[in-house]
Amino acid sequence: MARSNRLALVSSAKAPLWRGLDYGPAVVVLSPTATRPRELPEAWRPLEQLYQVAWCAVPPQAGGAGSLDRLEDVLETLADRATRTQVVAHTALTEVACRVVAEFPEIVRGLVLVGQGRVREQTGVPTTVVAVPGDPVGPGALARPDVVADIAEVLAAGERRIRTRPRLAGVLGLAVASDTPGGIAVGG
Repeated sequence: MARSNRLALVSSAKAPLWRGLDYGPAVVVLSPTATRPRELPEAWRPLEQLYQVAWCAVPPQAGGAGSLDRLEDVLETLADRATRTQVVAHTALTEVACRVVAEFPEIVRGLVLVGQGRVREQTGVPTTVVAVPGDPVGPGALARPDVVADIAEVLAAGERRIRTRPRLAGVLGLAVASDTPGGIAVGG
């Protein structure tokens, strides 16, 4: 049976917003909104110099059905390039973020959750919660300069950890099996 080529038009307000580097480490931001911003929030602009940034709107109601397909497309693009990626998500999207981490373990190196609460399940990657006071924490928290400064710190620590592991393994005469916890294996 012949496969049909399906062309799906996605409104620009729902398509992921890509900014920053053409290649290099990536940050995928999951925002609990119906549409993405026209531009990155001002506080994120310095991070454009360090990362590929993909800002994805994922409405939390109904699981963000169509948004999840677009999110998977973003991660498949990064996986095709073997791009090390960190995911930043509002805590309203913790379940979605954990699914992304589980589905793309070969590229996702860290998870940063913004808001209140804690992760109830193992993610397989270093996971940090950037606490934001307020009840409930709105989606605008992802754009607050003080919160973005904390996110940037966590992302930088993750990049240092990623770069140090292979160097440390080489010094110790070990081969690196993966970047997941316990990923250094004897050999080499």
